[in-house]
Amino acid sequence: MQYDIPQRELGQSGLTVSVIGLGCNRIGEDIHTEAEWIALLEQAADWGVTLFDTATQYAGGRSQEIIGKAFGNRDDLVIATKVSPIRDEHGTRFTYESIVEGAENCLRLLRRDTIDVLQTHGSGSLAEVRSPAFAEAMNHLQESGKIRLRASATFSAEGATWAIENGLVDLLQITYNLVDRDHAMPILPIAGVRNTGLLARMPYQRGSLTGKFHPGRPVAEGHRARLQGDRLADDIAAAERFRELADARSGGMGELAMQYVLHEDRISATIPGARSIDQIRTNIENALAKPITDEELAEIERIQSAS
Repeated sequence: MQYDIPQRELGQSGLTVSVIGLGCNRIGEDIHTEAEWIALLEQAADWGVTLFDTATQYAGGRSQEIIGKAFGNRDDLVIATKVSPIRDEHGTRFTYESIVEGAENCLRLLRRDTIDVLQTHGSGSLAEVRSPAFAEAMNHLQESGKIRLRASATFSAEGATWAIENGLVDLLQITYNLVDRDHAMPILPIAGVRNTGLLARMPYQRGSLTGKFHPGRPVAEGHRARLQGDRLADDIAAAERFRELADARSGGMGELAMQYVLHEDRISATIPGARSIDQIRTNIENALAKPITDEELAEIERIQSAS
């Protein structure tokens, strides 16, 4: 069986992807064997997921390695990955060498001739993207055929908009969801005008937008939501404001959260993580659910403006 997942283009790249991808930050963790992770990846692809987003630092490189074993040089899938900054006496930064050598290592682990999307995995700050190393390394890798799209996984609206305005990126990865969209809002208009691809990470805000959590109740030790740190309680409280609206949908909060992200047509795809085949199925079914209605959108905007 294959789901009929809608496709969108990654900006003006000519690459099209399923609107629901797979964030591979969990791939390679010791909760599954390598064979089980490969089976999970293959099932996602069999169901019609065509975008997989990984990084050098995920599971210490194991995520890329397992994706390489599962997919190798398949040209019907789009593989996005990220290179990490170096940390030395000069701080956390990217150099020309760290980006180029990082890309070469990614190619080796992923068993690919070309990386479809290469992102820097820093803050995406103005200083980071204005550094000559960023443009020089990305342009070299693109011109030599090692990468298709130049990108940054950014948390900085200032850095993102500057990178778009100066033609330094083909795609950006941003945070955009029901409760966390502030840094994305200045990026969306210029990305739309310049036709820059956008990937939306954390559509469920690390679990806060799945409906599992309730204000005042503890979150289990080890849950990824705890990565939100001091912000977690605020995220849960913010999500709770949408519960009545979400409960009117058969898929609940997760479905509402997913459809909110996909309603924004300037976003090419969203990349929720998954650690089980059932979670991949749920993500796909949430993406295929009834689109946000005008009435729901008006209520969402009312809640957001009141918070």
